[in-house]
Amino acid sequence: MQKAYKLLSVQLGISHNQAKSLIDLGRVRVHNKPVKLARTLLPLTTRFEVLESVESSVLYQDDTLLAICKSPGVDSYRVQDTHAPYQLLHRLDKPTSGVLLLACDPFYTRALLAFKQRGVYKEYCALVEGIVRGVQTLRMPLRVQKSHAHAHKGFVKSFCDPRGKEAITHITPLKHYPRHTLLKVVLETGVTHQIRAHLSAIKHPIVGDTLYGAKPSAHLFLHAKRVQILGYDLQAPTPPYFDLGDGF
Repeated sequence: MQKAYKLLSVQLGISHNQAKSLIDLGRVRVHNKPVKLARTLLPLTTRFEVLESVESSVLYQDDTLLAICKSPGVDSYRVQDTHAPYQLLHRLDKPTSGVLLLACDPFYTRALLAFKQRGVYKEYCALVEGIVRGVQTLRMPLRVQKSHAHAHKGFVKSFCDPRGKEAITHITPLKHYPRHTLLKVVLETGVTHQIRAHLSAIKHPIVGDTLYGAKPSAHLFLHAKRVQILGYDLQAPTPPYFDLGDGF
């Protein structure tokens, strides 16, 4: 057995730090499952798959608002760190792509209030397992579980719980495949992992979302497609891996 980053370093002929960086960005997989920790012990015969990099890009920028099309595998706080003095208005999960908003005052304060008062339109596209029929509104309250224990540091997962936070998700089927459905998803609230937990609860987890019961895939098929806020309408192009073809 050997640490994942050391094996990857040898296989790719790169430095240990470069190997760690690829793993931290979520771009390294074994048997379609992401390698989550660089120090994970793996057999010496392990063969890695390294996903191509999809760079984040600027969708819109002025003196007080910055809209980024975040690439999958990039941490939202890392985007903030590289775009000072803009600050995050919201976050996207690391494997989720799409519109990410940052701002400076005075727009920052106004926009935060809009998020808190549910004055922001947030639209996603998601590919899920199984066939979803008809428009639905999911209203299951969610309890967010976080762990700071050493073995599970940074672990976050949401569960349906009648005593949890209010969570409202609207879903509309856009296209059906033999075993999957492409959905338009509109968030009315903003609980951690809301879309992922709600879709898992109705037995239609997002493709690639192994944390919520889906089979492994090269990508988590969740994309923040559109955000409307205080007169702005920001849209991000759908990643190329969503172009599945009719035989998917």
